[in-house]
Parts: sequence; C-alpha cells; structure tokens
Amino acid sequence: MMFRRASFFAIVFIAFYVAFTGAQAANSTDGERGALAPVADGWLVTPAEAREFRGEDGFNEQPALRPRAVVPLIDILKPEPVSDLKVKAPFAIAVQFKSQADAPIDPATFKVLYGAFKIDITSRITKFVKVTQEGFSLENAQIPAGKHRLTMQVQDEKQRLAERELRLEVE
Repeated sequence: MMFRRASFFAIVFIAFYVAFTGAQAANSTDGERGALAPVADGWLVTPAEAREFRGEDGFNEQPALRPRAVVPLIDILKPEPVSDLKVKAPFAIAVQFKSQADAPIDPATFKVLYGAFKIDITSRITKFVKVTQEGFSLENAQIPAGKHRLTMQVQDEKQRLAERELRLEVE
C-alpha cells in the first residue's frame, strides 16, 4: 500500500514538472529555459505577458534574503529608487555596475528577469543597449500599466553574483 502511494506521488510530481518545464520551453527561442522571444515595438514586457506571468504578484512578493559577502554591486541610477516608485511609460533605466578590486564585471553574464516567475527578458534589453563593465542606459523602456518587478543579475570574473530588484508601478 505504501509503495503504491509513493508511486502515485512520484507520477504526479513528474507530470507537473514536465508540464511546467514544457511551458517554459515553449516561451524560449534561444534555447534558454524561461527566455521570452523578442517582440516588436520595443516592449520589454507586453500587456498579455504581464497578465500571464503575474507581474503584479512579483511586485508584491517579499525580496529574497541574500548573505552579505564580497560581491559586485548593481546601482540603479534611473528611475531613482524610492519606496513608492511610479513612472510613466516609456521611461529611462540606467544601471551602474561596481566590481570588487580583485575581479572585473563580466558583461556577458548580465540578465534581466521579469515578475514572479523570473522570466528572462535580457534579449529585449540588449537589443537596444550595449551592456559594458560599467553598466547600461536604456532611454525608452516600454512596460504596460501596472506593478512590475525586474530582477537584474551580473557576475564578475570570479563568478560572484550580484542581484538587484527594480520594483515600479507604471501609470
């Protein structure tokens, strides 16, 4: 009896895993799991994707706790980080990377993840800007009205990961 119950749960787990990873792979065009295909008109996130990937849920979710260590830093210069950040689209995003003295930033490791599911939208930003060891600046970020969370990540040459969230409400 116990063996049957364990087998049942294993089958259910595998079915959910296959369904979830298959859905993520369906959204991928470049072989990266969870990456969204580029879209026309410069949208970083389309209104349909904001609903589908629960952008507002990602905005409301508590930030992850991360241990403090010697890691690179990501500073958000634009929009200015304030507690009740409201912007009108399109808006500017400017980010500065700060490396530690022993290892420079590796721009090829830069990622931008969207919402609660952390869907990879990096290609939608790098289509318009060149990411350097110093950071990047995007003048016309297009995101639909609502609450959104963008998680930016970059590593240094010692593979130490820096992560910074940008939570904003687009009016």
